[in-house]
Amino acid sequence: MELRMGLWLLTSMGLGAVMFFWHKRKTGQAEQVGTSDSYSNITLYFDPINGEGHLFIGGTLIIVSFSLFMYELSQMIVSLIGLPA
Repeated sequence: MELRMGLWLLTSMGLGAVMFFWHKRKTGQAEQVGTSDSYSNITLYFDPINGEGHLFIGGTLIIVSFSLFMYELSQMIVSLIGLPA
């Protein structure tokens, strides 16, 4: 396994672990019930402290880093098989 491929895999696994533990920490706190004027869609989707932004932003970063891992893996398989790039 090449170094870049391993780094992308470790990055995606690390981001997943950080996102999991951040969400566990947030669910332990009291969450807001009902509507409020201070909660907009921007706050709900993109704010990692007051909303659920950690899931959206973290999920996006995990998708990107895992896609780069799969790209490196496919390049390695193609070079092992001997197909022209």
